Amino acid sequence: MNLSPLSEPSVTWVLAAKIGPVELRDCSLMLSAIGIAHQVDRRSGVILVHRNNSTRAIAELQDFREENRNWPPPADQVLPFVRSSNWLTLLMLSGLILLHTISGPWLAASPWFAAGAVSSQAIIEQGQWWRLITALTLHADQGHLVGNCVIGGVMAHLLCKTLGSGTAWLAMLLSALLANFLNIALRTDPHYSVGFSTAVFAAIGIFCGRQLWGGGSLIRHLLLPLGAGASLLAMLGSGNEGGRTDLGAHLFGLACGLLCGFFLRVAGLDQQGSRRSLQNLFFFIALSLIILSWLLAFRKCL
Repeated sequence: MNLSPLSEPSVTWVLAAKIGPVELRDCSLMLSAIGIAHQVDRRSGVILVHRNNSTRAIAELQDFREENRNWPPPADQVLPFVRSSNWLTLLMLSGLILLHTISGPWLAASPWFAAGAVSSQAIIEQGQWWRLITALTLHADQGHLVGNCVIGGVMAHLLCKTLGSGTAWLAMLLSALLANFLNIALRTDPHYSVGFSTAVFAAIGIFCGRQLWGGGSLIRHLLLPLGAGASLLAMLGSGNEGGRTDLGAHLFGLACGLLCGFFLRVAGLDQQGSRRSLQNLFFFIALSLIILSWLLAFRKCL
């Protein structure tokens, strides 16, 4: 409301607030809504009220401004894709293909599977922790390999674009390592498994976990990411494949990825993709863990 010039010269007007143009409009509407007569000077940004209403008007304005101090909430920051090295992802996938060419399909007599497959007895009772990593690089047959390379390649590529190649591969590896351990630690029966799919679901979990952090509604920042992860698990991770699908590894991969993605977002590590030296360091650590694990595996067998 803008009453100029004053229509009631006998009434004393006093200053109630001096604020910016955006708040000035909102405060004027609020005063009009509760029936307090006032005047607005838009050039100087002041609100004038009758002296006998000044105490109430000032209190109402203070309460209104306090309640709306952080409203509307800031929009979620959309992090851009980073410039990642596609050849690093191709290197890792090529390594999986090369290793399968050498190791062949799952055979009890194969030294590769004997040394590198997840074995609950060897890991828990004998402390062969490296199997948690080496098993990720082995595949039961060509169909198993192709499926993981196609889906895993897409997920790894997108994750590298989001986090940077080093952060993405190290996060996938560590999440899958923990998932493989939980998958055997929470079982009472002997368990054997191989395959990169645990890391694939860890990547899906990392994507979803990054969305759990931030302001906004419960549905947007909690239910939607969890629902998306569960849907992908049901669609991609629970197929029969002749009874060989390791649903436990997929489920724990998704869960560990969720925790990892949430941690990365809280710690701000998901925003370091442009720091090439850091990305190279993380990728070197991931690759070194894989090589070290295979060296330990064959050293144990010799």
